[in-house]
Amino acid sequence: MRAHRMLGIVIAAALTATVTTGSVAGAAPLGPQTSRTLGAWIIPGGTGAPNVLTWSSFTGPNNTNLAGKALNGGGTWIAQFGTWKLSSKNTANSSNTALSNLTTAVGTVSAAVESTTLDFGGNPRAGLVALSNGTSFLYAVYTKTAGGTVQLYKYVSGVSTLLASTTGVGLPIVAPMRLDATTNTIRVWWDGTARLSYTLTASEVTLLKSAGHDRFGIIADGDASTNFDDFHVDQ
Repeated sequence: MRAHRMLGIVIAAALTATVTTGSVAGAAPLGPQTSRTLGAWIIPGGTGAPNVLTWSSFTGPNNTNLAGKALNGGGTWIAQFGTWKLSSKNTANSSNTALSNLTTAVGTVSAAVESTTLDFGGNPRAGLVALSNGTSFLYAVYTKTAGGTVQLYKYVSGVSTLLASTTGVGLPIVAPMRLDATTNTIRVWWDGTARLSYTLTASEVTLLKSAGHDRFGIIADGDASTNFDDFHVDQ
């Protein structure tokens, strides 16, 4: 026992270090070892963390018109079919215009868009936009019908076509929505749960996954009450 104790004291003494402030290059010796400069490397893969292309927290003076404004994560907002402004709650809110949407170009057609939706009115119809070039795009919306409904639409040449729908998703006051177009199978999450998916046809891939369809954003279809927050586009 005594021998083990003495050995422990010797080891502890050898490892005694003095910690000082300052840079790594100027650090004091660590025990009997001299200081060494530390290297840093970026190693691809492994974490599963998304590559965020852009984002917005919607903070700023109340009633700021968002058209042409810069996002926190880069790029500018493009307003279509309506007026989008900042609310007093530091959220984005649309005028009561059919298919009013606010998008930003991210330079790729393989991305997912997500935002938190809150403060639903009596008849909310709001959600997200993907693969837009301004005249054709995909969009997903939430309504309170049938215990909560999520719908996925295709908009082409002024006509909206329902692609997929699911009911009974709940009636929360605040919920995140995600529209994933990273592959040709489009997926929609609502309130943290995958709700529906739809695989694009060959002609839809040709149209919506073509150059220029790189705008992602938010949409309010005749809904001026729903607010949006915590917006981001990622891969």
